[in-house]
Amino acid sequence: MIDVTRIDHISMAVRELDPQIELMERLFGFRYRGRFAQDGYVGAELEVPGRSGIAWEILAPDGPESYLHRFLDGENGPGLHHVAMHVRDMDAAVETMRTLGIEPWGYDPATDRPEAGDSTDSEPRPELDADGQAHAVSYIHPRAGGAGFLFQLYEGVPWNLPEPFDDQRSDSLGITAISGVAHAHHSRLELGDWYEQLFGFETVHRSGSAVDETSFSSRVLETPGGQLRVEVMQPTREDSFLQRFLDRRGAAVHHVSFEVRNVERAVSVCQRNGVRVIGEQSGQSEGATWSEAFLAPEHTGGMLVQLFSWESTTAEPPPAPAFEDDQPTL
Repeated sequence: MIDVTRIDHISMAVRELDPQIELMERLFGFRYRGRFAQDGYVGAELEVPGRSGIAWEILAPDGPESYLHRFLDGENGPGLHHVAMHVRDMDAAVETMRTLGIEPWGYDPATDRPEAGDSTDSEPRPELDADGQAHAVSYIHPRAGGAGFLFQLYEGVPWNLPEPFDDQRSDSLGITAISGVAHAHHSRLELGDWYEQLFGFETVHRSGSAVDETSFSSRVLETPGGQLRVEVMQPTREDSFLQRFLDRRGAAVHHVSFEVRNVERAVSVCQRNGVRVIGEQSGQSEGATWSEAFLAPEHTGGMLVQLFSWESTTAEPPPAPAFEDDQPTL
């Protein structure tokens, strides 16, 4: 398996940079760190409130010829673009990928530097350090091993080491952590095993799969350091909202989850800001009382956002509850 030391950042791609920065600061309570530019796109770095230690990145085209338009105009754009992971040894990571039948993308083993070849619909240019030198970077392509999503791996000096901070504002969502991402796939067994074998993620929860109980089943995995969870979602009925999602998009990331201090308060903030909230509900599971709500993609920059809060007698939160009814059109 690849020795992933940490999750560095989650990246999203949008058509215009400034409005998305303003939204993430104002509503989500993120903290702006700065801008950058590469050939084909401009971007911004932000810090996420709470304990996750994961940065947030926003990408936007730098003009009409930007390759990023191909992602934005496709089935999965705009919205979540990739997850970046810091690895201890890129050569070992590349060997692991090839052992599992994944051909690394954008990596030149002769120079231990990213290739300078043609960009594609999903590929950011290589990141540069303070001296203008490219890090050792490789990608797992969405259509060549990534199960519909782009994974960026890099070795070297960490790009983002955000300091934890609390968002105490009363007019933001009150985020305390990035809980995880949900990855839709036709088989939770197949994709869950892929996460375990490739990245060393550990399965921490499996939902029931009885067709008469729900239209999907899930498998929740966690990074070795507990920094992020991935929920693999599998439809169990042909009329499932998740099956419709897969029919339209194929395997892809379905939503991103944030833990908040209080869902009811977060929903009130959304209503005051004209943000459409769907699927608000609460329940009990595994000794915890939880509440959840979803924010419609047209108000978040193209991504379906799950907010949840919980109260428990245990030290660890339960898996973020998975959305079942009133699925929005994505």
